[in-house]
Amino acid sequence: MTVVWFIVGGCVLAALIILFIVLTVLRFNQLSMARSLCDEAKRQLIGEIRARHALVPAYIGTLQQIAGQDLSRLELALASAERAPFDHRGAAAENALTDAVNDAALIPAALTERSLTSDYARSQQAAVNEEIDTTIQLLHGQLQVLTERILAGARFYNTNVARYHQQRMRPFSRFFGRVFKARDPFTEAIDDDGDHGVAGPASARMTP
Repeated sequence: MTVVWFIVGGCVLAALIILFIVLTVLRFNQLSMARSLCDEAKRQLIGEIRARHALVPAYIGTLQQIAGQDLSRLELALASAERAPFDHRGAAAENALTDAVNDAALIPAALTERSLTSDYARSQQAAVNEEIDTTIQLLHGQLQVLTERILAGARFYNTNVARYHQQRMRPFSRFFGRVFKARDPFTEAIDDDGDHGVAGPASARMTP
């Protein structure tokens, strides 16, 4: 009888070990897939960000041809965005760049408005190159498209990061803590509790 119980106990123990191994392998695969989704989403988002950074200098150069104004805010915003790390500081820098790009787009309109009230400006209006003005509008439109892609990419990336972190908190995931490192969300603000939050409307800011 003792031998029977010994065999039964051995079978149960073997079944538990097999179940543990299976669950561990499944958890590893789930974590690996979740991490891969995060990394791929990050790669795509960085691609959109770099595409916008590459287009802004042409936008600045074209504006300078007709505006003759100080565009240092836009230049500084671009430099800050290019240097910022991929975390809440990078998201804040990208939001600042979006604001600077949109504010700069108002410069040609402001020049036109002044031309209606100033005799000197009105006499100079004929010298404004309409082709350059059209180019500015086209460049701004392209930048807006890239901005929307960045916002969509940030939302997709942050969603995958949240799911990945949930996977890391589940049973058996703790065994792989050194293998599957946390990923930084791409959001502008950090709450007092340490959670990444939203700084501005979801339609216009980097959101979690």
